[in-house]
Amino acid sequence: MPTRREITREATLREIKDVALARMRDSGSTEVRFADIARDMQMSAPGLYRYFDGRDELLTALIADAYTDLAKSLEQARDAVPTDDVGGRLMAICQALRTWAVREPHRFALVLGPPVPGYAAPEEGPTTEAARRAMTALKSVAYEAKLGGRLRPPRLTEVDPGLAADIADGELTAEPELSAAVFQGLLHAWAALHGFVSLEAYGHLSFHGEAARDALFVGVVRLAADVVGVPPPAGGWPAGPDFGCPPDRFSR
Repeated sequence: MPTRREITREATLREIKDVALARMRDSGSTEVRFADIARDMQMSAPGLYRYFDGRDELLTALIADAYTDLAKSLEQARDAVPTDDVGGRLMAICQALRTWAVREPHRFALVLGPPVPGYAAPEEGPTTEAARRAMTALKSVAYEAKLGGRLRPPRLTEVDPGLAADIADGELTAEPELSAAVFQGLLHAWAALHGFVSLEAYGHLSFHGEAARDALFVGVVRLAADVVGVPPPAGGWPAGPDFGCPPDRFSR
């Protein structure tokens, strides 16, 4: 059992992080200062150094927490769909990312927004491990489709030699082995999802109504699935634009 002192310290650590996140949310910025946090907590700024070595260590903890929370959200959404419905699991992952980002835009900005000025995450530290876990959820659907014999040819089969070398260095050792073209498709899928979610989370799609944004999002996911080679969900795609795609690619 933890001691009273350990319990008190853990509660203070959580409070410091909560206050920092509240300041980010209110200011619309990922900048945070120890002096501001200390004032909100009625502590001295030097007193915070008993809990964090400095701003960078606090940011590292916040980023790792955010990535871990995002990973849990993606995994829970994915695992709520049967394993043989690969397309449905992809749709669930994408919708979970969208929901998380819109609900917590300040944390989304912290992990997937512009770099915080003057901050560099420690190499192979807690942020790296947490980020890997979050990003693995998207890759998992391609692995599942491959294992189940459901992975279709990706939309783009030509891969730039430089990109292929990068992929081979870091990705192709995983099992089951996926082609460089499939990994290229995953990168395109991630870029498209990140682009849409960023625009929506920061209010740049607010001129469209909710129904229109939902339809556009379904279209983005359908295109992402097609680029990777993931089949449609078992029940078909939700209503959305078809972009004139051939029926054999986006069959319901």
